Parts: sequence; C-alpha cells; structure tokens
Amino acid sequence: MAEERRKIALGIDDSEHAAFAFDWYVENVFREGDFLVCINIPEIHELSVSNPAAAGQQIKESNDHTTSLVQKYEGKMKANKIEGKVMMGNGKPGEVICRIAEQEHCTIIVSGTRGLGTIRRTVMGSVSDYIVHHAKCPVLVCRK
Repeated sequence: MAEERRKIALGIDDSEHAAFAFDWYVENVFREGDFLVCINIPEIHELSVSNPAAAGQQIKESNDHTTSLVQKYEGKMKANKIEGKVMMGNGKPGEVICRIAEQEHCTIIVSGTRGLGTIRRTVMGSVSDYIVHHAKCPVLVCRK
C-alpha cells in the first residue's frame, strides 16, 4: 500500500519566529513528496477614514507587504524544492490557521512561537497556544 502524501500547514508572517519554524521544518521534518501550505493572516490596522489619501496609502503598503511575504516564502519553498502554496486568510490567526489546515486536510500544523511569558500570553493570547488546543490534527511548535 502506497503511503499517502503528507500535507503540512505552516503559519507564516514576517517574524524571525516564523522563518525559524520554516527552517526547522525543512531540516527536521520535511520528506520528499510533502505539500506545504503556508498560511498568512495579514494584520489589519485601523484605516484613516478622515483622510482618504492616507487610507489608500495604508492599503497599498499592506498589499505591498503581503506580496513581499508571499514572494519570500514561495522563494524559500522553491530553494528547498518543496511543493506547496501560500494562502491568505482574514480573522484571528489561530482560528484561521486551524480552519485552513482542516479545509486543506493537513496532517500536521507547524508553528513558531514568540516565547511570551505566562502573564503576557494570558493577556495578549498566543497563536501557537490556540492552535495546540483547537487544531484537529497534531501540532508541532518550534521554540527558538
């Protein structure tokens, strides 16, 4: 019986923690034939409604940042000969990552962590903590 292809979800942003999680996946988990689903949830900032020109500039900067991030991770996948795609989502990052991983039938989620202390994690919330407690598949959290 042939082994089924693995689908790996990886939460990405422009942080060093996400880059570390990608590199750790490549060095320690990657197997030929894996399909990597990189998931990004862009930060939404309050738009300046009183100044349409400023709001337009904010949207352009956000789009440029997103395009740059997609190109970065597509390049990292290509450089490591990993087949995959970058997906975007809107909403709370942990919820979106879990939802996309389930929709894409991922076999595992790989996540970086900022290493927040207990108090900051309790007050601010933690994406990796949310994923660990709510994902319907195994989760690998990469601590730098």
